[in-house]
Parts: sequence; structure tokens; C-alpha cells
Amino acid sequence: MAEARQVYLAKKNVGKAAWKSTLPNAPLIPKSSLMSEKVKSEVKPGKFMQAQISTQEAPSRYYSCLPKRRRNLYCLCLVSTFCLLLLFILIAAAILYAVFQPRIPKYSVDNVQITSFSLGLDATLSSQFTVRVRMTNPNKKIGIYYLDDSYIGVFYTGTEMCRGKLPAFYQAHRNTTNLDIILTGTNVEITTKMFALLIAQQQEGSIPLRLKANVPVKIKLGKLKTMKIAFRVRCELVADNLDENTSFNISTKKCKVKL
Repeated sequence: MAEARQVYLAKKNVGKAAWKSTLPNAPLIPKSSLMSEKVKSEVKPGKFMQAQISTQEAPSRYYSCLPKRRRNLYCLCLVSTFCLLLLFILIAAAILYAVFQPRIPKYSVDNVQITSFSLGLDATLSSQFTVRVRMTNPNKKIGIYYLDDSYIGVFYTGTEMCRGKLPAFYQAHRNTTNLDIILTGTNVEITTKMFALLIAQQQEGSIPLRLKANVPVKIKLGKLKTMKIAFRVRCELVADNLDENTSFNISTKKCKVKL
């Protein structure tokens, strides 16, 4: 019996060894999957929702780029529209220039008559000049509307002696107009040095004067009328005397016109 039992146990051990030899060496289920299941079981509901939200952030970042691209497209359209508008304005200006051929009006001082001129003992000057201004519009197809709020003045060493203004009128194309403009100045304060210089230059027969004028106008182009612009006129004059009730000769008269 003992021998039979030993033989039975030996066969049983051999069977177990053979059965173990048939088993695979690696596990059928990876450990990582087992760990992930374990982690999932350990994650709380709040943390799991946060994890889900974090996984959904990538699409939102992609869509957040779209407004920036739209802004860039909008800026590109705006710049293109501005460039086209500027090009249109330049082309229109070139066409108008070719059709109308605009030229700046010409101004000159033909004569200056002194109605009154007095130097007071209190170092003040009172005077009245009548200035004849020649205004020439050389344009063939352009008229000029002279507006009412103009200014014209005569200066001596930077001090205004008298002032006035041009009348409002319309000057047609290829037209020359002569205007007698009255300029007045009362109680103009002058320094002792200026007074002595004026007396000395009058004795020499060479008194430098400057005429300044700001002339607001509107230009007529066919049936169109432009917005208000202003011509700035500067004339350098040299008179031989400033005696009252006389017309002095102007030896030098240079006038410049700017916009």
C-alpha cells in the first residue's frame, strides 16, 4: 500500500508540472490596464470631471484662433480699401489738373497813397493808406470767389501801421481787377528807436515796408465749387517818403503768393 501511494503521488506531481509548463509566461491582461482600472476606481468624481474638461480644452484653443484670423482679414480689407480710395483720389486729381490746368493768381501793388500820417509826441502813430492792388486770374477755366473775412496790413520793422480788408466778389477766368483798398491805423505805439529810424530813412528816401494779406477764396471748377482755401500774399515795398496827402513812389515791389 505504501508503494502504491508513493506511485500515485509521483504521478500527481508529474501532472502538475506538465500543466504548469503549458501556461503562458506573460499575463493575458497587461498590468498597465490593471493599473488604469485601479486608478479609475480611486479617482473621485470631481477630479474625473476636471480631467474630462482638460481633455476638451484643445478644441477650444483651436477655435480661439479664429477671431484673430478674422481680425487680420478685416485689417487687410481696411488697408486695401484705403489704398484704393487714395488711388482713386490721385487719379481724379490728375484728371482735374489735366483738364483745368490750375495756376496761382498774381497780386501786385501798383500805387500807395497816404491820406494821413502823423507822429504824436506820446510815441504813437496814426495813418491812413489807400493801396491799389492788381489781382490777376490767369486760369482759362477756373473762377475765384473772394470771401469777406480777408485781411491786409502794412508793416514797418515788424509793427503794424494800418490794416484793412478786401471786398467780397467773384473774379472770372482770365480777368484782371484793380482795387483801391483803404487801410487805417490809430494810436499805434512805436519805440523811440523806431521813431528815429523812420525819420532818418525818410530823409534818405528809402523806407522799407511790408504788405501782408490773407485772402480766403473758393475755387470754381466748372459747376463745382471747392471748400475754402487761403492765399497768403507777402510784398516787400520800398517807399521814397511818407508825407501826408502824397503818393510815394515804390522803387521795389516783390510779391509772393503761397497757399
